[in-house]
Amino acid sequence: MNKVAIIITISLIALISVTFLQAKTDLVERSFEVEPGGTFIVDTDSGSIEISSHNRDTVDVSVEKNGRNSEDFEVSFSQNGNNIKVVGDRKGSKFWGSNSAHFVVKIPNKFNVDLKTSGGSIELSSLNGKVDAYTSGGSIRLGKIRGDVDVKTSGGSIRVDEVAGTINAHTSGGSIIVKISQQPLGDSRLTTSGGSVSAYLARSVAVDLTASTSGGRVSSEFAVDGSVKKTRISGKINGGGPKLVLKTSGGSVKLKKL
Repeated sequence: MNKVAIIITISLIALISVTFLQAKTDLVERSFEVEPGGTFIVDTDSGSIEISSHNRDTVDVSVEKNGRNSEDFEVSFSQNGNNIKVVGDRKGSKFWGSNSAHFVVKIPNKFNVDLKTSGGSIELSSLNGKVDAYTSGGSIRLGKIRGDVDVKTSGGSIRVDEVAGTINAHTSGGSIIVKISQQPLGDSRLTTSGGSVSAYLARSVAVDLTASTSGGRVSSEFAVDGSVKKTRISGKINGGGPKLVLKTSGGSVKLKKL
């Protein structure tokens, strides 16, 4: 075998080895018996989180770890009564390269969630319970939530299909779209440092509105008893109520009827 053939053969073996290592997948699965009303907690150094609800009194967790150093990402579980906690801990180098983790979870319909990831998107379907969610980099998407919502991302969009409760949502870079279907009992804030804000309210919702932008326009389909300007609207809607703050540093703000 000549030198050229040897070099080509070695290169092909190296390429196949690298491809195999990068394609490596580890799957971790656990199931817990719980009663409705508990809390599911995730605190992970990395990874996207996808949660759906079901009509069973179990919390079912599946964690898929991908990449050549997937064994360096450790997942631990703990249960305290009806509260389940999952921790994702990245050992060794903080630069995880092409590795990734994906959490897929099923929880009871009546449950609370407290989610935190240092890098990845968060997606949650319909739920009757309180939602706390934070990601250092990724989008947040929620379905129909009957409960209070507190969500934050350092870089990504936020979308909530429907919330029956108060909501605080902030992103450092992305748009926000939220639908408020019932009268909130407390104050709500939707703020972004770079993107548009669109809030849809049920026609009977009564709030004290403050909507402003530093780089765009503000519009409202509701009659506002107060001050209405191109870049700022403040006043009462339907007689007033809890505060509703809509704010962006760069984009439009729209208040629409649901």
